[in-house]
Amino acid sequence: MAETYVTTAYERLQIAHLRWRKRLQKWISRSREKVSFVLIPNDEKPLAQIEISVGMLGFLFGLSVSLVLLSFGLLVYFSFFFERNLSLEKKTETQLVSFLFYDLLSKDLRESVEELESMTESLNLLAWEEIPEKEMITQDYLLKEEFRKDASELDSNLLLFQQVVTTYTQFGVRLGNLVPNFQNAIDYLSMRESIFYSMPRGRPLKPGVGVVTSTFGYRSDPFGILPVGEYHSGIDFAAGEGTPIYATGPGIIAVDTAVGGLGKSVRINHENGFFTLYGHCSLILVNPGDRVKRGDKIALVGQTGKATGAHVHYEVRIGLDAPLDPEEYINLD
Repeated sequence: MAETYVTTAYERLQIAHLRWRKRLQKWISRSREKVSFVLIPNDEKPLAQIEISVGMLGFLFGLSVSLVLLSFGLLVYFSFFFERNLSLEKKTETQLVSFLFYDLLSKDLRESVEELESMTESLNLLAWEEIPEKEMITQDYLLKEEFRKDASELDSNLLLFQQVVTTYTQFGVRLGNLVPNFQNAIDYLSMRESIFYSMPRGRPLKPGVGVVTSTFGYRSDPFGILPVGEYHSGIDFAAGEGTPIYATGPGIIAVDTAVGGLGKSVRINHENGFFTLYGHCSLILVNPGDRVKRGDKIALVGQTGKATGAHVHYEVRIGLDAPLDPEEYINLD
């Protein structure tokens, strides 16, 4: 029966040490071996022989490989670095162009907003003149915030670019809020202008023609029938019979027949609910449905109906409301 030999851990370590020591000695021995290189010149000079150890040859080979790998790594690194720098330069140029573009837009938009504010202010002064609510748009609707930031305080072009974009966006919002208010002012002014030009203005007779013989309001009865007087709903202009009567505003002819004690009369329906009445005419020159302009001849002075002499009875009304004092509208001319 064969004997079994059991080694301890220390013995195994000693054996491994001896093996590696032998290998190292063998490698050192081989590295000391010489390798000869013979150099053959082109001329008749003698041959040159160079001897170098195997270890030195291995070292030089390893060094060469390391240098090649290092050069390749540096080449890859710097190629990536320069490409990245080029990309950053292009990005910076694009950012600068965008910055200049938004800066120009911001300046143009700022000028447009200031011009629009000035126009709105002028319209408000015209549209809301003598009206307490005229401050409604200028104080409540128009934005008063100013965009004042010094570019020198920004840390970089990126922050400056972001600031310009923000300013442009804020001006866009500001302009968007301002335009409806500006349009409201225009609409209101247009409405007032429409009302003004459609309402009756001036006298039904030419300037200097006719005399006011009876004003608006309560008066004594010209016929002496009523002891307490009567309410006169218009103004009477006495003039020679046949004197032309003119429309005091644009509108459509509605009535040309006798209306109570007014005899032959003409009613003109104006826009916005106004209508005017011309009574005691001797002759009607227009027909129902005719469209007339301010200053058109519509009838001749007479004394038809209940009248003490030749004159034109002139009334101004709005819808079914009580008659208005015509003198207020005569003075608008």
